[in-house]
Amino acid sequence: MKAQEILGKAMSNEKVTQKAMAEAMGLKSPQAIGNILYRENSVRVSSFVKMLNLMGYEVVVRKRLGESEEWKVDL
Repeated sequence: MKAQEILGKAMSNEKVTQKAMAEAMGLKSPQAIGNILYRENSVRVSSFVKMLNLMGYEVVVRKRLGESEEWKVDL
């Protein structure tokens, strides 16, 4: 799943509008969130993590196979 799809699904699950997300992130316009979700080819890691954190999610890095060590991504 692409980063934009994850953000869109999380916003839908949490019933967070683009306007509410823009306000929570200190952005002037909901269009900035629309650009992240629909127009950009990629999302900055910092934006991805911040948006998910604001909705109560966390980003965790772990190896696909083998070791059970994992790290939580914070800003």
